[in-house]
Parts: sequence; structure tokens; C-alpha cells
Amino acid sequence: MYLLEIYVTNSALAIDHPFTYLSNEKPELYTRAEVSFANSRNVGLITAIRETEKSEAELEEEYGYRLLWIEKILDNTPVLTEDLFALAQWLSKTTISPLVACLNVMLPKYLKTDKNSGSPNLETLIRLHKPEGIKLTPKQEAFYASLKEDQPVSEARKVSVSMTKTLIEKGFIELYTKEKSYEKTYTEIRDHAFKQLTPSQQEAFHAFLSSDKKTHYLYGVTGSGKTELYLHLTREYLKKKKQVLILVPEIALTPQMIERVKERFNNVAFYHSELNDQQRYEQYQRVAKRETDIVVGTRSSVFLPFSDLGLIIMDEEHDSSYVQDNVPCYDARKAALKRAYDFKADLLYASATPSLELYTRALKGEYQLLTLPERINHTLPEIIPVDLNREVRRGYSPILSSLLKQEMQKALDNGKQTIILLNRRGYAPIIKCSSCKQTLMCEDCDTALTYHNDEKLLKCHQCGRIYPMPKECPYCHKNTLVYYGFGTKRVEEEILHTFPKARVQRMDRDSTSRRGSHQAILERFARKEIDVLIGTQMIAKGLDYPDVTLVGILNADAGLMHQDYNSSKTTFDLLMQASGRSGRADSSGKVIIQAFDVDHYVIKAVLAQDYPSFYNTEMKYRYLSKYPPYTHFLALYLTDRNDTRLERSLATLEDKIKDIDIRHYRPLEVAKRMKERRFRILFTDVSLKKILDTLQPIVRGLSEKGNFSRMKIEIDPLYLE
Repeated sequence: MYLLEIYVTNSALAIDHPFTYLSNEKPELYTRAEVSFANSRNVGLITAIRETEKSEAELEEEYGYRLLWIEKILDNTPVLTEDLFALAQWLSKTTISPLVACLNVMLPKYLKTDKNSGSPNLETLIRLHKPEGIKLTPKQEAFYASLKEDQPVSEARKVSVSMTKTLIEKGFIELYTKEKSYEKTYTEIRDHAFKQLTPSQQEAFHAFLSSDKKTHYLYGVTGSGKTELYLHLTREYLKKKKQVLILVPEIALTPQMIERVKERFNNVAFYHSELNDQQRYEQYQRVAKRETDIVVGTRSSVFLPFSDLGLIIMDEEHDSSYVQDNVPCYDARKAALKRAYDFKADLLYASATPSLELYTRALKGEYQLLTLPERINHTLPEIIPVDLNREVRRGYSPILSSLLKQEMQKALDNGKQTIILLNRRGYAPIIKCSSCKQTLMCEDCDTALTYHNDEKLLKCHQCGRIYPMPKECPYCHKNTLVYYGFGTKRVEEEILHTFPKARVQRMDRDSTSRRGSHQAILERFARKEIDVLIGTQMIAKGLDYPDVTLVGILNADAGLMHQDYNSSKTTFDLLMQASGRSGRADSSGKVIIQAFDVDHYVIKAVLAQDYPSFYNTEMKYRYLSKYPPYTHFLALYLTDRNDTRLERSLATLEDKIKDIDIRHYRPLEVAKRMKERRFRILFTDVSLKKILDTLQPIVRGLSEKGNFSRMKIEIDPLYLE
């Protein structure tokens, strides 16, 4: 008899420990078992196994309760490796999250410890037999002779359903099922597809390979050839029989990166949110079985079951999509550093707009700093500011300035393409009553509703709830509702009105909700079937199209109006990345930046394409304000629909933290989401370890009390509400 320690799926920290079950058979470690838990069927992960000679009665006396038997073992082989389990434990500790939540974020759906995880696609195959004494007709003999061992039964039925049925009944065919197989290939390097490196790229390439540091930072301006350098480094590590992981921040970036990797290597695994559950499972298995040595993927790819990882490349490391927004709120940059450390692998962070913390580490010499200071074509785009205050005073539209219209017409006349960036979906961001001054808000969230003109509806971009457009103000009942601001749909309408012959396409969350729609739009843009691409931040990063000679950035300083410590950095990143889409090939490019405050230091740094200048100014402000990276933040959110429980939980938490030796601020009520009230408490200290060590027992202890409001913890959050 065996005692199994099993982590059972749950969302509460209160039971963030394994439970002991009995089994007559010895399973593999890190396989899943179906168990009874809290009077219902659950799935858990087996994390320890030990044999016992004791009887059930003796065990009951030892434990103080009767141990349950498992229902069944679900896997023949482990669903994750020992190093991944250790990584989950590290993730749980450093994010103060339940271990099971960390395990499940690592695994594809079919392998999660979840009773609703489903199972991989199965196919029915045939085994051939030759029973003695049973005869077949000539037609049946011919049909039998055409069959192959392990052939899908569906292929046999396509030829003849009746004869397949007869051969099954007579014992000539035996049916069995197994997981649907995928095509297996082996890694091949296509040396002829590689481009020759420029002197700057060669210098960075050789410096990387000769360095004794394991963590490196590549700062390269947009269009400087960072991707080609990644691929040359990948080739070097494949020659050493090592595995390579290339991380990209967003699915909008992935199709182009995939294409470039495929040109130079075959047998590449791709892992991102556009894959369905079966595809994610298959890619996970390919990595686990060492059937591929190259992976290109988004955030969760860092948790794939590598066996001999030699190099991790993190493209556009500054991007916010590397940070998960729900529990566990992990940062893939830190997870990549941990995996590189565990494998003694090299890690290359790269960006044209480095995160302040990592760039500071590189400047201090903790990481090797590599630079690509020039574009491949040696020409940065011409960036022209447009003061919207003057435009409005002169009677021009605040959407498309006179200069932007002129440059768009030139691009259309020359057969070139334009990208228009506005980080706001919908038709009009705000509907407000001019009489009572009330703004139409979502009833479930403290969020202003956005008007979508084509559907004549109001939408909450926080929770997705839809409202009909009222004919009068619901507060004062006057017919004085006014549209304020504009979104991507309104911009699209304006461009189509101004340039009726132009082929215009929006690319935002509304137009890319269907699977594969990102890639379809980008492929049309690459084929020059689109003249003007309008979008939100998803079009600002990493896209490389030779015929884009104009980028227009609307309301460029809107992000600077947010009262958040990180707003200057996120705005700078967005504007710099968007500017980098123009003039990347032989044709020179232009960028029109429309803003109300063209003298802001962020706008000035973008106009000069000068990251070091921005870095120096921003770091001075951060130092004076004691903001990261000079200190660390931990934001603890309490969330609940039950007001009584929320206020009781908040009072209990305040009592627990009142004497701790960490600076913290009074609870602040932040915007309601999906009918749930939310409070945030911010903790700050120069030592992140001190914050975690202090709060970990408090948070877990409070959760064990039960009937406590849901807690969410963000470490060094990218923005504070």
C-alpha cells in the first residue's frame, strides 16, 4: 500500500498544501490522480510517494482521521518535470500565490489539475489479425490486403463501411485508440537563408559568445537588426545540441517572427494563445519528448518542459504583456532569469526601449550590455510634431491634422502604406450629458462606457457588458447627450471620408476577436492589400513592412494624463515603438506625432529618438519620488461583492499589518469591476525579500481563516490604479 501526497485543485490559499491519499498501485511521481475531495470529484498532482506496511486503522490513529483511497491514476507518464515542480514552488513563494495555481499556469489545458481539463484528441486505429478457419470472399480478401497495421479506421471506412464492419465482426480487425499523432520532423539548419551580419551586429555577436556573463542586454534602436542577431545566436546553440527559446511579447508579433525563424530552421515549436487546446498540448509534448530544439512563443512558453535549455532570448522585454494580470501575477522576465539560472543557460534581454530596472543592471555591469546604435538602412525616420492646440484654434480636425492628411495623400499617390496609431477602441470614448454633466458609466464597473457607432451600442471595455444607446440622459432625462473624444472606429470613418479610394483596415480587439484574425490582417497588409492600417498598441510593436513610409500617432500625449508613476515610461515606449515602424527599408520614412503638449520631456525624447536622454530624466524623477527601480512596490488587492465581508476582511488585514516594519499606505478604494468592490494597500521597501518574508505568513494565515475576501498580489506592478 502506498501513501500519496496530492495537491488538489483549489483557488484558495487556505488549503495550499498536499493531502494524503491511499493507493494499491505505485504511480509515477508528478502524475495526476482523480480523488474525492470535499464530497466531489477532483483532480490532483502527486508530489510525493512512500510505501507503508501499516493498516488503514493504524494510519487513521496516526493521522487522526480516515484516509481516502484515490479513484484512479490519470497518467502513465509525468505531466511535468522535477525542475518545473521546483519552479512552481519558487513562483508560489515569490508571488504569494497558491501552488496549484502556479502549476496550472504552466500546463496546457489537457494536463492541468482540473476536473474540467478535458483530454487530448484520440484516434481509432486498427490491428490486423488472421483468425484460423474463417474464410473471406475474394472482395473481402482484396480489401483486407489493402489495409495496413496501425492505420486509422476512418481510412478503411472511406473505402467500405460494410466490409470494415464485417472484418471487425469476424476478428480480422481489432480497434484500439491512442492520442492523435502529429507530424514529426528533425531540426535542420538552412545556412543559405541567413543574412550576413553588419559590422555592428558582428561586434555584438562575438562579444556575446566571448562573454563570461550568463545574462546579457541588447539595446538596439528600432530597425537595427536585432532579430537577425537572435537567429545567428540560435544557430550557434543548435550546433552545440542545445535548446533555444525565443520569447515574443504579443500574438500580433508572432506571425512575422515565426516566418523568419522558419526560413532558417525547420521543426520549430510555436506556443501562444492563438493555438487551440489540442495544438498547445501537442507543442508541449514535442518539447517534453525533445522532438524540437527551437521554441518561439509568448509569456507562458517560459514554462515548457525543456531538458537541455542553452539560450533564452526575450524580444521587446519592456512589454507589459510579459506580466500576467491574474493569479499568479508573475513576471516572465523573472521566470526566464530563474530558468536560465537552473539550466546554466544564457539569457538575452533585448529592446529599443529597455525597462528601467534591467537597463540599470546592464549599466552597472551586472549584465553584459550590447548595443546596435544604428538602423540597417542607416536612416531614422523624420519625426514631425503637430501642436493640436494650434490645429484646433485654426479650425482643423483634432483627429487628422492638415499635415497628416497631406502626408497620407503623398503615401497613397506613391503606392506606399500608412500606419495610424490611436490607443483607444470604439467610436467615442465618453458619452456625457451637457446639462447635468454626468458621464454614462457601466453599472457593474466604475468605467465610462464607449460608444460603438456601427452597432449603435455602448460597451464597457472592462467587463464587456453591452448597453443600448439611450435617447436621453438617464440622470436628468434631457436630450443633451454629447460625444467626447474619439476611438479607432471614428478615425476609420474620418479616413474613409477623406480618402474614399483608400483601402483601410482597423486592427484592435474588436476587429481581431476571432482566432487567426491577427495573422490574416497582417498577411493582407504584407501583400499590400491594405493602404492604411489603423490600430491600438498591438500595431506599434515589432512589425516590419518595407512599404510603410508614414506613421501617424494621434493624441500622442494622452497616456501622460494618467496619474500613474509609470505613465511616462509606457507612453515613451509606445511612441518610440510606433515611430520605429516607418522607413525600415530603402524608402525614407516620416512620423507625425499629434499632441497637445509637444514640449513634454517624453515627447521631446521621442522626437530626438533618444532613449538615454529619456532614461536619465525619468530616473531623476524616480529617485526623488522613491519609485521603482529605487525601491519595490507590492500592491495587495482585496475584492468582494459582499460589502460586509469586505469591510470585515479589510479591518482584519489592517490590524495584522499595523505594526510591521514596512512602509505602507492606507487602504484606497479603486474602481469597481464586474460588481465587485476593490481596495488596494500599497507596500514599499528597498528590499523585495523583506516585503515578501513579512507579508507571506500574514496573507496565508488570513486565508486559512476562511470566509475572507479574495486577495490578489502584484509585485512591482506596471501601473497603479
